[in-house]
Amino acid sequence: MKRYYRCSGNLQMVSPVRCGNRNLSADKVEALIWQEVEKLLYQPDLVLAELERKRTQVNDKSFAEEELGQVNRRLKVLDREQDQLLQWALKGFPEENVIRENEKINRQRADLKERRTELETRIKQASEAEVNIEGIERFCALVKQNVRDFTFEDKRLALEALQIEIWVDGDTINVLGSIPIIEGDIVSTRRWWGQ
Repeated sequence: MKRYYRCSGNLQMVSPVRCGNRNLSADKVEALIWQEVEKLLYQPDLVLAELERKRTQVNDKSFAEEELGQVNRRLKVLDREQDQLLQWALKGFPEENVIRENEKINRQRADLKERRTELETRIKQASEAEVNIEGIERFCALVKQNVRDFTFEDKRLALEALQIEIWVDGDTINVLGSIPIIEGDIVSTRRWWGQ
């Protein structure tokens, strides 16, 4: 029995606009994609360079989290200073001094909130970029042993560890993942359609 991949958009399940992609022969597409992944895995320098880049991003996330903590603590200090300023105003301190100090605190608060937003964005991006580095390293070691004998489950785990996503758009298949496989399209799928 032949297997096929079909976009659920063909049935208008995910979008009111019907998907124009045809059904893909699962055996042919899986073989094609695995062939490209295999090429990547036989390039240890590329894999190791990408793993090092990911580690750097994780370290960057730690620094951003630390700075975010400092920003949040400083915002709390500003809240206390503004409460103190209110007390001064209630005790009759000169109004122009209270207004000047309040404006200064508000400018600092605005700057800190802007910095907090930047840091939260960096942390989110770093979190999204994190990969299962240990899983990839174990998998690369396993690949060297006997990649040709991988079972379907072995391949599934490999694609999961590399965070591989397959996108079909008309006549092209694009493969995206934690480690770049190739630039652009893998291949025109016209010759791979199996009906």
